[in-house]
Amino acid sequence: MAQRTVDVHNHWYPPEYLEYLCGRSEAPYARQTGPTSYLCYAPGDVIVAHIDRAGHYDLAARVEDLDRAGLDTQIMSITIPGPESLPAADGVYWAKRINDAYAEAVRNHPGRFYALAALPYQAPDEAAQELERCRSELGVVGIQMFSNVNGEPLFLEKFDPIFAIANDAELPFLMHPTMPWTSELMQMLRIPYQLYGYTVDTSVSLISLIFNGVFDKHPKLKAVHGHLGGIVPYMVQRMRASWKGYAKEWGLELSETPDVVYQTRVWPDTTSFYQPAMKCALEWVGPHHLVVGSDYAHRVGDPEGAIGAVRELGAALGLPQAETDAMLGGNAEALFKLPPFQRS
Repeated sequence: MAQRTVDVHNHWYPPEYLEYLCGRSEAPYARQTGPTSYLCYAPGDVIVAHIDRAGHYDLAARVEDLDRAGLDTQIMSITIPGPESLPAADGVYWAKRINDAYAEAVRNHPGRFYALAALPYQAPDEAAQELERCRSELGVVGIQMFSNVNGEPLFLEKFDPIFAIANDAELPFLMHPTMPWTSELMQMLRIPYQLYGYTVDTSVSLISLIFNGVFDKHPKLKAVHGHLGGIVPYMVQRMRASWKGYAKEWGLELSETPDVVYQTRVWPDTTSFYQPAMKCALEWVGPHHLVVGSDYAHRVGDPEGAIGAVRELGAALGLPQAETDAMLGGNAEALFKLPPFQRS
């Protein structure tokens, strides 16, 4: 039987959440620009997300897109602006509404969709409570985590209960960008966040979790790093040298070096689709640590090309079919503990 294809990096706005964003008068907010198109804004009236496909919010249209793209299963997550960017009370409320909507989508499309928990990170105690509910009642298979929480780093002690639950329940998290720390710099240089702002943000955030001992403290913690691992696979030797040369000066100590932690506990997704870059990431982490990401339905994504890009990579390198199948879906099935797939 053909390997099930699994897309671990893709996004869905529940219609009620999109309607709420459109009704907001201050950032974050959204505005409809056409019959099936919207723009989402962050503070400073910066556009942070484009909605160009009905499938970004309409599940029926989404299923049609997935069928055409050859994508069997998606592990869906909320994207920016997420509930963590709202005022605290609103964020807690909408995180629950979003998770309930995702749970309904999963129930109505068995085997086709799974969900990552959306959390109100600006209220860490409530976020931990909501994660417990998502785990015990809603059946999420992982967690959507943003690269910073309104400018705060995730290794702060107040976020540790979230990582503790993720560790104990063995729920992987997707490290996904939000309004980047470098936003003012990107605006000054007139460079879209999507180019460097987002990829640098997730990279420094994930590496900071490793350097500051979060993965050391939680030995079963695992992560997917969006956008082909950001810049990390191309900075491996620099990371090794920086740790060796400067860790003691910064009071940092780990049981394993950061490159080994990343290599064994992090799965880059394939959202890049540029074969030389994919080869670089593959050479470092190996075929059993890459997973498909389409970034559906953002403009930088490519759901139609995501599966083909992995197959082309396997063919170009002469990989055994088992290794290509692992990247296409086997790795994600194991990482997120997905039940067997029944083709209709």
